[in-house]
Amino acid sequence: MKGSVFFIAVLLTFTTVLSKQISYNNCTGEELGEILSIDITPCDEEPCVLKRGGNETVTINFIPQEAVTTAKIYAYAIFGLIPVPLPLPDPDACQGHGLTCPLKSGEAVEFVYTEYISEDFPVGGLKLKAEIKDQNDNSIICGIVNLQIS
Repeated sequence: MKGSVFFIAVLLTFTTVLSKQISYNNCTGEELGEILSIDITPCDEEPCVLKRGGNETVTINFIPQEAVTTAKIYAYAIFGLIPVPLPLPDPDACQGHGLTCPLKSGEAVEFVYTEYISEDFPVGGLKLKAEIKDQNDNSIICGIVNLQIS
């Protein structure tokens, strides 16, 4: 029993070190939801340094301010002023990402997305814009974070 408690404590400490709640900017301020936090794993400082050939996980805690029956994920890598749409293998936010639609208005939810960073992805600094839109194509949440790809 003592050994398993120690193992869990070490695991939680290790996970905390590799994950960081990061700062972000809202896209327009007209979103129909409120972002509570954005965490990226692995990340231990800002901007988060993500390595090509590995996975990154983004966890967003937010509160929708409307009932959401369906939702879709959009992501863009912004190099300078040029946004480049990122191909997402599964853009349905309500399937396999911790969300179960319909989402209730005013109730906090957690969205989790894990993505492989291709070794072909360019190295350097960029901004990642991520957005979730509802059944009417309205923005529920939208945030922009600074990243470094190595």
